Amino acid sequence: MTGPKTLPFDVVTPTAAATARHRREKWLVIGLILSLSAGVLPQILPRSRPAVLKPNLSLADYLPQDMAGWHGVDKPLAETEALAGTVKSILNFDDAVLRVYRKRDEEFSVYIAYWQPGKMPARDIAFHIPDKCWTATGLKRTAANYRYQREFDRQQLAPAQYREFEAPNVHQSVIYWHIFDGKAIVYNPDGSPSNFSLLTDLFRRGLNQRGEQFFIRISSPRDLNALWSDRGFLEVIELIAPLGPGLHSTVEQF
Repeated sequence: MTGPKTLPFDVVTPTAAATARHRREKWLVIGLILSLSAGVLPQILPRSRPAVLKPNLSLADYLPQDMAGWHGVDKPLAETEALAGTVKSILNFDDAVLRVYRKRDEEFSVYIAYWQPGKMPARDIAFHIPDKCWTATGLKRTAANYRYQREFDRQQLAPAQYREFEAPNVHQSVIYWHIFDGKAIVYNPDGSPSNFSLLTDLFRRGLNQRGEQFFIRISSPRDLNALWSDRGFLEVIELIAPLGPGLHSTVEQF
């Protein structure tokens, strides 16, 4: 008759007291981790700045209709209502306005789109800038300045993107800002985000990708540089500046 077989290790059955102690230790560790997360992460993650626009204030109401001899007329974002709906669904903005200002034979237009925090990744907006969309319609980019600097009210504005586009019998000079959480984004020379922008975004902002965004574009058939001495044009710049371009010290390479 053989004796009971033995295992190569001791089998220990935990007592009820040991099991309870293990459970308490596990919850203690979980509680410690949660407490550290609540206390430390808000200090590590960058905070979004307060919203710029007042609640229930539309961009159409924010921009002036008339100023210093200029009269503004709102235009649809696309030629047809169906196409305008497509544009809105692609860009996914919360509000937008396209207003054309005219004074005698002079003209310039202002387009502003707004996204609430977390509504749209900055990279997705960057693929719908004039460098991409306008050239797709047949315009040719003939000039570019990736850090276009101007002063307003004795302060340097955030660098804008300056472009000139041409087609037969068409000329457009354009300046635009893409603002994320108060920072003006500077693009690559080809007018697109860098290949590493997904990683650089994560490195700069951590998990906080919820800043509000503005895309601000001013265009004209004439040289925009000549308009900076016009009082009515400067009234528009005065309103645009608080949306982001006026925060002259904050710039991000995208």
